[in-house]
Amino acid sequence: MDDHWFELCRAGEPQAVEKLIETYQKEVYRLALSILDDPDEAEEGTQDAFIAVLRALDSFHGESSLKTWIFSITINLCRTRLQRRKTRMRLKQITEELFHLQSRNNHSPEKVVLQTESDLVIQCAIRKLDDKHRLPIVLRYYHELSVAEIAQTLAIPLGTVHSRLNVARQRLRQVLKEEPK
Repeated sequence: MDDHWFELCRAGEPQAVEKLIETYQKEVYRLALSILDDPDEAEEGTQDAFIAVLRALDSFHGESSLKTWIFSITINLCRTRLQRRKTRMRLKQITEELFHLQSRNNHSPEKVVLQTESDLVIQCAIRKLDDKHRLPIVLRYYHELSVAEIAQTLAIPLGTVHSRLNVARQRLRQVLKEEPK
């Protein structure tokens, strides 16, 4: 892609933007796929990368090649996706282990059934929370960490933990009110 096309791209010219995407799309997708190892996520990562590239065109000053610059944006976005995936998987594993342990500790079949149903409703409600609100809830109520320990674990200020716990509790109340009885 020559300088003329790049300048048109910066100006938001649709044909130039289309040419930029056509020029690098396959390579960006292959890069995203090699990092994420999931075709659907790689497709989303590719789209996110081009959105980020288009938003940051003014910050490209030519210190590297355009391809290298686009690849670095793609790599950073894919790393973020991997971190989110690991967090979701870790949280899912923790909640599944906790609910499994809780249901085994009840002795009567009636208690097991009622507890299992209740656990599933709560687990579904917790899953509806975004990661930043889900983790403090799990750490506080399932792992019984103090607010200070949560702050230290998540590397966030105490006030942020309090805020996230309050928001999460409000959202859980709302979701649980909406659940059919």
